[in-house]
Amino acid sequence: MPDRLAVGLVSRTYFNVPLWIAQDQGFFADESLAVEGTIFGNASQEPPLLDGTFQLYIGSPEVVMQNAAAGGPLRLIAGNCGRLVHFLIARAPFRAIEDLRGATVGIFNFKEGTFFHVKAMLAAHGLNYPGDYQVKETGGVPPRHKALLEGTIDAGLQSVPWSTVAEEAGMNNLGDATDYVPDWQFVSVNTNEAWASANRDIVVRFLRAQQRATDWLYGHRQEASAIAARELPAPLAQAEQAWDFFTGSGALARDMALNRKGLTAVMATLRATGLLPVGAPADPDFCINDGYLREARGG
Repeated sequence: MPDRLAVGLVSRTYFNVPLWIAQDQGFFADESLAVEGTIFGNASQEPPLLDGTFQLYIGSPEVVMQNAAAGGPLRLIAGNCGRLVHFLIARAPFRAIEDLRGATVGIFNFKEGTFFHVKAMLAAHGLNYPGDYQVKETGGVPPRHKALLEGTIDAGLQSVPWSTVAEEAGMNNLGDATDYVPDWQFVSVNTNEAWASANRDIVVRFLRAQQRATDWLYGHRQEASAIAARELPAPLAQAEQAWDFFTGSGALARDMALNRKGLTAVMATLRATGLLPVGAPADPDFCINDGYLREARGG
């Protein structure tokens, strides 16, 4: 009987394609795993990782860093998306970042991810939070796209292919987040070390299947795009554009390694915003256990 794993996912975005491939192609089944991915939205991943609702979570590293700095058991065990893949998308009336004065910008939440990047992008154009614009929590990229269409927000960071979907709907692309934040570990594979250390073989098998799926994605543009189009969901042409972007830029880490320079940038931002204690370690090793990944890769 396969071992069951509950994996938390933020939203239906391209970061999850390796997991969907591993399900579709039987890579998890080959490892005797039954993996269920659950969309968890913008709720914190900390409580469900601590109480065992999820054994693994594919999401941002910020909350894990904060938990580990406070002496908690959460750890980063592998990479996923090692750079930002977002563009600032705005409704038709807004044609430049400077036009967003007084506007409402959608963010994931106030403690991680897009909030920090929005502030960096707008500050570079003389707009500072909270005086010059408002923000609204929307959750991940698909609900943020819905909020843009409905007009409940004026702008928001959107990843590929949702940024393309928005532009084809008549919205404006105001810039690439990597031009403002070049180094950032955006998505990682996270776990509760107390559970993982007691279930090491399961963790290794999961990561081995994910690595196999990532390799398969890079080598199968058409088939991977069909899976992405079905699961996102998105038109096939846009899923193919997303494959080109994520593989061409290396944004989806082929070796599943964590971007330590990007992690250091995350930590610096958390420290500057008071979300990480000033005395927290400067080296990200305090919140990482990459031994599971090394074993999964045969190292």
